[in-house]
Amino acid sequence: MQGSLGEKIGEGAFSEAYAWAPGQVVKLFKAGVSHLLGRHEVRMIHAVRAAGVPVPEVFGEVTLDGRFGIVLERVDGPTLWHLSRIGAVTFEQAGAILAALAMSVHKTSLASELPSMREYMDSELRHDGGKVPKHIATDILALIDRLPTGDGLCH
Repeated sequence: MQGSLGEKIGEGAFSEAYAWAPGQVVKLFKAGVSHLLGRHEVRMIHAVRAAGVPVPEVFGEVTLDGRFGIVLERVDGPTLWHLSRIGAVTFEQAGAILAALAMSVHKTSLASELPSMREYMDSELRHDGGKVPKHIATDILALIDRLPTGDGLCH
């Protein structure tokens, strides 16, 4: 995948986002984060996009210094946080926008070949190298079992 690591433009708990090529960014997972998480995310982005949710296009995958990365379409513009900070939207309006977006996402049905939340969490907790104590993992799965069944998307 052609591109080069440019300016850091964002960071989350598991990854960092960098400029990559014109119209592209690379979401680079932090050292120690399993490449399986990144590959799962690629599958989910493809499925969510196919379901009609407006998400960035995946252009490919890269490995840089042993770190897995996803090359994505770059979407420029102000964030909702920024718009609320400058007064372009009120906190109430920002909250309403987020609530509407969350409801829209949760009403989206995905392809059945994707793992359910329970299947995904069960697999993650089983392969986490003991990071989550067994009694907590058991409690997490019990809580997930109480969620309604269905094929809706969970963010």
